[in-house]
This record gives sequence, structure tokens and C-alpha cells, in this order.
Amino acid sequence: MTIASPLPISVSPRDGESIESWLEHLADANGLTTSQLLNHLRSRGANTRYLTLAPAPATIATLAALARIPEQTITAATVSAFDGTALDLTGLDPGDQDSYRQVAARGWTPAHGTQICPTCLAEDGAWRTCWRLLIVTACTRHGTLLAIQCPACNRPFRDQRHSHLRRVGARSVCGNPLGAGPASQCQHDLTTIPVEPADEEVLAMQTRIADALTRNAVTVLGDPVDGADYLTDLRHLTTLLLHLASQPDARRLATWPADLATEAQRRTELRGPRWGLRPPESPGLRGAALATADAILTAPDLEAAAAALMPWTELTPTTNDGTLCWLADRTVMTPTLTRLVLSARSRHRRLSHHLDTHPPTGAAMKINHKVIPQVIPHQQYTDHLTGASESGEETVRLFASLSLARAHPDISTWAMAAEALGMPGPMGTRCARVCTRTMLITAQDWQDRIWAAIQDVHRRDYRATEAKIEHRRHLTSRWFQEWARGYRPGTRGTSWPYGLTWQWVHVAHAHIDLSPGWLDAAPTAKDRALYRQFEDSLNDQQQFELAYALHKRA
Repeated sequence: MTIASPLPISVSPRDGESIESWLEHLADANGLTTSQLLNHLRSRGANTRYLTLAPAPATIATLAALARIPEQTITAATVSAFDGTALDLTGLDPGDQDSYRQVAARGWTPAHGTQICPTCLAEDGAWRTCWRLLIVTACTRHGTLLAIQCPACNRPFRDQRHSHLRRVGARSVCGNPLGAGPASQCQHDLTTIPVEPADEEVLAMQTRIADALTRNAVTVLGDPVDGADYLTDLRHLTTLLLHLASQPDARRLATWPADLATEAQRRTELRGPRWGLRPPESPGLRGAALATADAILTAPDLEAAAAALMPWTELTPTTNDGTLCWLADRTVMTPTLTRLVLSARSRHRRLSHHLDTHPPTGAAMKINHKVIPQVIPHQQYTDHLTGASESGEETVRLFASLSLARAHPDISTWAMAAEALGMPGPMGTRCARVCTRTMLITAQDWQDRIWAAIQDVHRRDYRATEAKIEHRRHLTSRWFQEWARGYRPGTRGTSWPYGLTWQWVHVAHAHIDLSPGWLDAAPTAKDRALYRQFEDSLNDQQQFELAYALHKRA
């Protein structure tokens, strides 16, 4: 290779500027046409194959000598700057024109043309390298979607098949060849192309992508992860959502599946598009799908993320191989996606989805959390819930109340259902996981049974009853002593916490573990055993008077 003599004028790439944009500015600054600059480069033995992606080291060295700038500055202007984050260019060989096939087979790789932000071009005339990435759909500087096609020639920008550089140089016109000879190019001014505002969700997602491209950590499912892992999960989850969005009823989950159907029909009529190889062309559609996947990945925890993914997985068609096989066949199941999909398809998630999407109808069936006890009473369990689950009675009664709370349109998780009933959120999550694994009836049958059960429960404000019992904990035990003297002589005064717990369990129908009688300490096995002895020792009159004592003046 001949050592390149430096050009008279040195020009460095702007921050984020692509190599082809920089070379056009370099040619203009030195009074050369882009063809002359490329010939000058090739005459020194440099190979220009894959110039925009990952040029050969010798090509980088020749360009560095020509422009008198560091080699790493030139490398940073190529798409290879994103190798290991947004792309995997392993196997790309500038000496092998067929090596790009194995890179393209990994999906979502740059092809002919690029996207642009017309406002950015108007400001500095620099084309950005990141515009070639298909995970980039918007300009966060100007809050607009990128443009993908010249409105004059109706072709992608920089759609030159035989040269990396445009004959028009660094001018802000399109420059696509029009097929009427080498001197005829599209002269449309790209800075005049109308732009569309991007949604806030898309801009927030694009900001996270920008951080990830620089290897900054991104929070996924509540934990910080390497930016490259986030981008991998984002792309593969988006691919899965695109396949699911092509199924019937997807339009009830979002607006963008309607546009996806139009693009899918335009691409092929014989079989569905291979979204894992190439996503939708429209930046608006692509950005909306990516933002949906991003919202799932950036949920505060796995529970919330799985709840968000659950409605999408319900769109999976019925096949002989099963739901999980269908999902796995349409994307790359990374460890994160595997956790997400398995959690979204769990039995308790499917039941929660049924409760979310099939609420009781009619004015009389509106859910009021105040009239739902923490635990469905024993009699209603016996009448309506026996045989519904293999779990123990206490677990099933608690789960019935949680399911009723979950039917409220503002409650989207089991933790929220528990909190609505005055219980710790994790208690609701644990109960749902345990009980749904042992459910013996369908989701619709369970919903019918719990609704029939709540109709038979005495209607009152259970939160107020709980508060009244809680308040009694801070008063003297005189009320208990009076009850004991009148109806249970010989009862020790130290047994008043058991009387308080009895009222909590049998009058408020609240969970025994949360009784104020335990004085803010979780009950031990011995505490429970002693309470059961007290409970079993009461006759009907003693129980009646103990319940009535709650309404007497303390």
C-alpha cells in the first residue's frame, strides 16, 4: 500500500457524525469531488468495502494519514462504534463481499440508506452515524421522529448502490441518482422535509438507548444492567411484541398494531414478515413498538413487568407445540426474556388477567374495597368456595378477598389488592402464587363463586371495624375484664390480647397475623396455639357477648 500524502486542509468529524458525511465535508474543503476523493483513497491501495460499517484497518490508517486525524476518531465515525452494543459485527471481513450475510442474519442490521433528522441537517449539515441504527427512531434534541424517505424521489436517503458518497458532496440536497446519467441527482432540499413530534414515551426510550450505546448502565426490572444487555433484551422483546401484535385482538392493547397490519400486508402476502430480521420501516411504528417493550423492561420489578407483558402473551395462537414454543420460535429468548415470559404465563398471572379483563357487570357489582373483609368468613367459604382449590381454608378465604379487590379497575397487581384491604402488599403476592397453583376450577368459575360469596357477607365498612379494634389496643383492658367477670369467670387479665384477636378475626374478618393483639410483633407458633385454645374454649353466649363488647363504650 502506498503511503498517503496528507490533504491540504484537515477536517475532523463532528461529534456523532458518520464517516460518509465527514468524507463529503473533507472533499468539499479540499476542492475535490467525492469521486476524486474515493479514487485518491483507492489509488493508495485502500479497500472501501464496508466503509460505513467497519472498514479495514489499512483503510482507516490511510484516511487518518490523508486527513491528519487519529485513527480512533475515524473508527468512531463508523457503525462499528456500536459493535457489541446495538450490533454484532462478528465475522464481517472487508476482504469478503459475502461476509455481511452472517451479520445480516442476526437481524436489525443497517442496509442501504439511512434515516435523518432534517432539523439537525439544517443546523450543521452533519449526518449522524446512529441514524443508521434501526433501534433509533427519534431525535431527542428536537423531540421529533426521524424521516426515512425523500418526498421527491420516494427513495431512502443515501440510496447509492455504487458509491458510499453522494456526488452532490456535503450539500443539504437529497443527491440520490435519478437513473438518467451520472449528472442527474435528486435536488430536493432535505432541510425542508416536515417532521412529526415524537411521543414522550418514545423520547424517554430513545434517551435510555443513547445511554446504553455508550455502555452506561440501564435499570431493567429494578436492577442496573449493562447497556449492551438492555439493548439486546429490548430488540428481542420488541420482535416478540411485533409478532404478537399481528394476532387478532391486538388492537385493543395499543394503537400501533393497526399500522403494523398495513406494513405487514405491504411486505408480503404469502407469509408474515420476519420481524426478527428487519423491523417496520416507519420510525413512528418502530418507535411505538420499542417504547412498549421498553416500558415492560423498565418496570420496577419482575412482577410489574410480567403483569404488563401478560395481555400480550394472551394473544398467542393455539398450536400443537404449545404457547411457550410459539413464543420461543419468534424471538431470541435471552435470560431476561425467559424470566419474563415464564412469569407472564404463570397460572396466577392468567387468573389476574381474567379478573382484569372480565370485571363483573351491572351497577350492583361495582367493587367497594371498604365492604370487602380481609378474609372471606368461614360460612361463605363453606357455602361457595369448598373444593375450589387444594390450598388450606385460610389461604383460600384470603385469596377470595384479594380476587374481589383485584376486580376493581384501579387495581392491577395482587400487591395493590392487598394494600387496598389494609394488608402488606407482599402478603397478597405470596397468597396468589400459592393458591393459583392449586386451583381446581376455571377462572370464570372462581370469579362466579367469589361474587356469590361476597353477596352473602354482612355489608359494612370493614376498614372502620379494623380501625376500631386497632384503637382498642391503646386503651385499658377494662372492657375485657368486664366481659370476663360477667361471662367467663376465672379468665386471666393477661388474656385480653386473645380477646382482641378474636374480635379481629370473627367480627372484622381480618387476617389473624395482622391482629393488633400481637402488639406489632409477628405471632409465633406458640402465640397461635394459645389463641386457638382461647378461641375453642368459648361457648356461643361468650362469643356473642365478646362480639357485642366491641360496640360498647370502652
